[in-house]
Amino acid sequence: MINSVGMNSNYVQYCKPVFTSQAQNHIAVNNVQSDTPKETTNLIMQYLENQARNNVSSPYNVSTPIWTHAFGNCDNMKVTDAQGNVVQNVEFKKDGDKLTEEIFVKCVNGSTVNKTIVNDGNKKSMTLIFKNKNGEITGQENRTYEKLDDNTAISVHNGKTYKISGLSGDVITVEHDGQKKVIDLGKKIQPTLDTIENKPTNKQISLEQKEFLLNSVKKLSGDLILKFDEEIDQMVILDTDEYEGFYRNDNGIRKLKLSQKVKDDMTFCHELGHAINRIDSEGDSENKVRISDNKNYIKTREIEMNNFRNRCKNDDIIKPMNKFIYDDFIQKGYMSYEEGQKDGQDEEFAEMTGFINCMDVDWINNRVACMLQFMPESTQMVYKKNQELF
Repeated sequence: MINSVGMNSNYVQYCKPVFTSQAQNHIAVNNVQSDTPKETTNLIMQYLENQARNNVSSPYNVSTPIWTHAFGNCDNMKVTDAQGNVVQNVEFKKDGDKLTEEIFVKCVNGSTVNKTIVNDGNKKSMTLIFKNKNGEITGQENRTYEKLDDNTAISVHNGKTYKISGLSGDVITVEHDGQKKVIDLGKKIQPTLDTIENKPTNKQISLEQKEFLLNSVKKLSGDLILKFDEEIDQMVILDTDEYEGFYRNDNGIRKLKLSQKVKDDMTFCHELGHAINRIDSEGDSENKVRISDNKNYIKTREIEMNNFRNRCKNDDIIKPMNKFIYDDFIQKGYMSYEEGQKDGQDEEFAEMTGFINCMDVDWINNRVACMLQFMPESTQMVYKKNQELF
């Protein structure tokens, strides 16, 4: 199982440097000769180690997010390092009906992530580029979606074309590479609502709620629709808007649950990411293997999280990262750190899957940019796994 998922780590074990009293360009360096008394040297070493973790050269020393209003419920976000360089930037633009979202992240290992989404009427496009610290492209995703009329759309993912028809009804057909897949979306909709505790209610789904679920799928790219059909048995409306969505396996029925307040496909793709991650076509998902149980992935995450914990001191950055590092595992109801980490691994896998595949312009949670900046190696592992899956 471990080798089959294709996740390999580029990390070597982090070795703590020995600091002495000299520094060059604000970075502590070793000094072979020193006449400083031992006790004084120890104090100097402690001071310089603390300075090295917080000095201007540290990629973990960043500003609080700077928010400026763009339009609607969309806010631009910018984060800079201590030297004023932009390390996180989310910018929205509006030109008539044309909406553009540009995302840039400079990661702690020097690599960068650029994503551009354009929504223009019935046309959507997305370009995602990963580069290493030398500026070389290490990964690229391209998506387009165009609704031709009320019944038909064409989507393209990395040069592969999918024709989607039947959009005016409950039964849609996806054609790709000479193959046709007919999907009855109506049969995938649960007729009643669920509580957030995963208990069914007697509340019947309304026509408006049914249309919301149908359209959540119909606006996706063809490859995503096929993956949804493969991974999800039922779509469910939650009886509360307190949470946006869940993925649950209820006695062998794989359910994607959404609140009606979900407006973009990031949440949908995130929950689909949970379904993909859990290899649980039968039985209780909590006792099944997940792709994110990969040992190299776990080890890489642990190194990244420890570097983040030790070096980042900004509470406004630490807070959104709790979605993935689960330092508050007790408050989340877990009995141990290890138990919480299993779901932290799952959350990063789902979030990255959503980020890679969503192509709707809408607000972005600052946790996405933080995850990309401070966990570049493990997010790249998830990206490479997504390349195999889609």
